[in-house]
Amino acid sequence: MTPRRTALLMLFVATGFSAGAAVAADSDGKDLIYRKSSSLALPAYIESETATDITYRTLKGDNVALNHLKPNEVVRIVYAGMEAGSWKRGEEEKAAGNYETAAERFNQVATGMREWEKTYGSYAEGECWELAGKYADAAKAFAGVVNGFAGNPTGTPPVAAHRLWLDAKYHMGMDYALSKNPDAVKVADELEALDKKSSVPAAASRAYAIRCAIAGGEGNVAKFTEFMRKNTFRVFDEQEVWFHFRMYCAEALRGPLKKPKDAVAIFREMELQITPAQPERLAQVSLGLGLCLKEGGDKDNALLQLLKLDVLPYGSPDQKCVARFHAAQLVWEQAQTMKTLPDLAKDPKKVAFVKEQERVARVIAAAAADGPAKNPVTAQAIAMVKEFGPDPDAPKEVSKAPGAAATEPPK
Repeated sequence: MTPRRTALLMLFVATGFSAGAAVAADSDGKDLIYRKSSSLALPAYIESETATDITYRTLKGDNVALNHLKPNEVVRIVYAGMEAGSWKRGEEEKAAGNYETAAERFNQVATGMREWEKTYGSYAEGECWELAGKYADAAKAFAGVVNGFAGNPTGTPPVAAHRLWLDAKYHMGMDYALSKNPDAVKVADELEALDKKSSVPAAASRAYAIRCAIAGGEGNVAKFTEFMRKNTFRVFDEQEVWFHFRMYCAEALRGPLKKPKDAVAIFREMELQITPAQPERLAQVSLGLGLCLKEGGDKDNALLQLLKLDVLPYGSPDQKCVARFHAAQLVWEQAQTMKTLPDLAKDPKKVAFVKEQERVARVIAAAAADGPAKNPVTAQAIAMVKEFGPDPDAPKEVSKAPGAAATEPPK
C-alpha cells in the first residue's frame, strides 16, 4: 500500500463494501428474466417487451407456446449478448466512473439490429451522459427510444409502446429542463395529456417531475416545492426514476436553491436504498451528502463521505477531484484549529498529530490538483497546494555526486 493510501485510510474506514458481481445471460443463448416473485432468473427467449406485456418462449420454435408477464412483475431483464462486446465494456467503464466513454460504448450497442440493442443501448447511453452532466447529449440519446418505440395505440391492432418508452420520455424531459431547452414544457404537457387520455397516473407523475425541474432552473422555490410534493414515485415500484428524481431534487436544494438541510434529508433517504452493486449512485450520494454536511458545519461526517470517493473504487475523475479538494480543505482547517489550542506545544502527541493532519491535507490536495484539466476545481486545488506550501518535515533530497547512478542498484 502506498503512503498516500495509508494516510487516507487512517482517516476513513470503509465498511460493508464489495463490488457487485456481473450477471451473464444463460450460456445457451437465452435471455434472463428476473421477477419479483422469485429469487431465481427465468431463462427464456423474449419475443417482445411493451408497456403492457412481456412475451417469451421457454424453448425456440414458432410452434412453442408464448408465455406472458406483466411489466410490474419484472425486476429487470438481461439479454443474451449483454455479457460481452460493447455492452459489457460500457458497463465496465460506467462502474469505473468513465461516464463519457461508457456513453460512447452504449451508443455502439444502440446501432445494432436487434430491438434490445436499440432500446437498451440508447437508454443506457442517455443515463451515462446524464452522469457526465451533458444533458443535451442525454436528451438526444433518450430520443432514440421515445421517437422509435412509441408504438401505435390507434392502429389495427393497436401496438403498445416499448416498456422503456415512458421512462425514456421522462428522462428526455428532465434533460431538456436541465439544459434550458424550452421543449421541456412540451414534454410535460404531452405526459399530462397522456394521463388524461389513457388514465396512466405514472405519466402525470413524470410530468410533475419535469415541471419541478423547470421551476428549479428558474429559481422558483414555491413551484419547485409544489411539483416535488405532487410527484408520486415510489421506491419499491419505480426505483430507477425515483432515485433519478430524488437525486435531482437533492442537488437542486443543495446548489441553486440553497437549502442544504433539506438536501441532507433526501440524500440520507437515498443512502438507505443503494447497494454496493450501484457504484455510480454511491458516488453521487457520497459527494452530494459530503458537500451538504460540509456546508452545514458537520465536518467529521462530511469528511467521511468525501473520502469515500478517494479510497473506494467508484466515482468519476471529476467527482474524485471535487471530493478531494473539499476533503483537503477540511483536514487542513482541522489542523489549523488545533494549533490554536492552549499549551499545544507542551503535548508532543498533539503536535505530532497536527503535523500528520497537515501532511495528509497536502497529499489529498495534490491528488485533487492532478484532476481533469477542464475541471475548474483542479485549478483551485493547484492554488491550494501552493497555499499549503511544502511539508517542512519532509526528507530532504540528497544531491548525487557527478556520475552517480540516478537510482540505487537493486538489493
